[in-house]
This record gives sequence, structure tokens and C-alpha cells, in this order.
Amino acid sequence: MEQSAVMKSKIEIARNLNGYSFPHKLSSKEADIIIEKVKNALSDSKYEFILHRKNDLSEIELNSLIEMELIDDNFLSSQYAALLINIDKTICILINGLDHIKIQVVGNNDIKGLYEIGNEIDDILESHLEYAFDKDLGYLTTCPVNVGTGLKVTNTIHIPSIEKLKQVDDYYKIAHKIGVNFKGVYGKTKSILGSLYTISNSIMLGRSEANIIQSVESMSKDLSKREFESREVLKNLERINLEDEIFRSLAILSSARVITNSELMKCLSNVKLGIEMGYIQDVSLEKITKLMTGRQPYLKIISAYDEEDKIERATYIRREFSLANRNNK
Repeated sequence: MEQSAVMKSKIEIARNLNGYSFPHKLSSKEADIIIEKVKNALSDSKYEFILHRKNDLSEIELNSLIEMELIDDNFLSSQYAALLINIDKTICILINGLDHIKIQVVGNNDIKGLYEIGNEIDDILESHLEYAFDKDLGYLTTCPVNVGTGLKVTNTIHIPSIEKLKQVDDYYKIAHKIGVNFKGVYGKTKSILGSLYTISNSIMLGRSEANIIQSVESMSKDLSKREFESREVLKNLERINLEDEIFRSLAILSSARVITNSELMKCLSNVKLGIEMGYIQDVSLEKITKLMTGRQPYLKIISAYDEEDKIERATYIRREFSLANRNNK
């Protein structure tokens, strides 16, 4: 099986209903009608969703959804927003956020599979609802950049070796040429967290869904190939320094009394690299992946946007990386 440095994939499909104002101009009554229409359209489908109105969600629940990157500022600022979410939180449909509908599907390095799920849900909704659509432009959205297919595809990729060899800049130029956004995942300190970068399509108008998926997958595969080749280069050039950095990071995770999120993500990145290169045998890779991508939220203890709670964060991480727990998922 081909090696991949992709840690998380996500597809988003934006849609609006014909005959209604965009969400920022909706009345309370109109917003309620849209919520009921979307919920009812999916009520007989094979997908089981739970409806949550934004104003009924607790701060803890909202923080959890933020960490999982399932809600954004547009959702939080919308007075009449709601969401439909499945039990394992891999499918989330935002209602009355930036657009009337945003279908989101999250998984591990399977853009085509995620798109098939999202497209099936989109087809179910379209069979019950009338979308805002223009025969020349495509699907109409609040933000002009999303007009067309309304499809955004994102891979989150871990490329520590490319970063250590200072070769990241090569890919900014490549991305621009093929119509892809390539950027680091930044935290509150404005530094890139854990050697994580995102690859997503930059435009939707005039491009087919297949073309959008292919462009993101192509760059993801190229970066993955370069990453694993770079690891061999690092091993040959900097073996002792590389091992030292990896095992120092594991020691910090298992011993630190105070840790910022930036330092935490750097250490998790190094330990993940150590596991994949065979240096570390007794730490769960799944645990590292969940911590780094927010798939198991920790309510601001692990958060790209919060550098507070340094002592609480260290206490939690120290327990997770104790000899007794470090191999548990």
C-alpha cells in the first residue's frame, strides 16, 4: 500500500435554497422553516442525524465542535444556526451558517469515499428541496469564491522531514500553478503547529468535482512521496540529532509540568515521526493522530487557538504518555 502523510481529509458542499434570503438576512421564521425542511428531507434516509440548534448547545459542546473543525465563526455568529450531526461526528450538516446548508464529511485520507457520502446526502436534499442554481454559474453561494460546484476538498498533511530540510517553499509555487491552496496550520502564536499543512482547492467556478478532487489528491501524493524520501535523507545526514529530538520530545510529553500548545504539537509531531520511522515502538500512533487532528476533542486543553491552561494541559498529557497509558488508543 502506498505510504501517505495525509492525516485527515474533509469535504464540504455549500448549498442555498431558492426563494430565501442568504442566512445573514433571514428572519427567525424563515430560518426555522429552512431547518425543518432540511431535517425532514433527511428523516427517511439511511443516515441518522441528531438536530442541535446553536443556542441550545453548551459552551463545552461548542468548544468540542470547534476543536473538531466542524463549526466556524460564521456558524457561531449566526443567530438562527443549527446543525445535524451523526453519532460518530463524521458527518455534520450546518444550517443557516454562512450558507443555508453546508454538508461536511470527515475521515482519514479518502477524499473520493468522503465525496461519495457527501454527494449522496446532497442528492437526497436536492430531491426534496429547490436549490439556488444558475445554468451558467452553477450553485449560488453567499461567498462568490464558492460559486460553481460549491465543493471544497481539504487534506491535512504531516510533513516534518520536508520542513526540517527547509523544502516547504517549493510547494507554495507548485500549488499556485495547479489552482490549489497550500498553507500551514497556525495556532494563536502564529507559528505552524506540528508540521501540519492543509491542501485544498482554491477555486470552484468552472471546475468539475472530479477535477477538484484530482488536483488535491495529486499534490497530496506528491508531498507524501517527497516526505518519505526526505526521511531517508534525514536518517543519513542527521541520524543522531534526529533520534535525540524524537526521544527528547517523548520525554517532555511524559514528564513536563507546564507545556504550551505550540510545544505540545511540536513534540507530538516528532513522536509521530519516530513511530513511523521505527524508533518508537510503545506509543499508539492512533492516539497521536487523534490528539493532533482534534478527532477526539479535549476541550481547550489541546487547542490550536488556546495557549492557556499550560499546567492542566501538561498534567493531562503526562498521564496519557505514562508507561501504563502511552500505547492505549
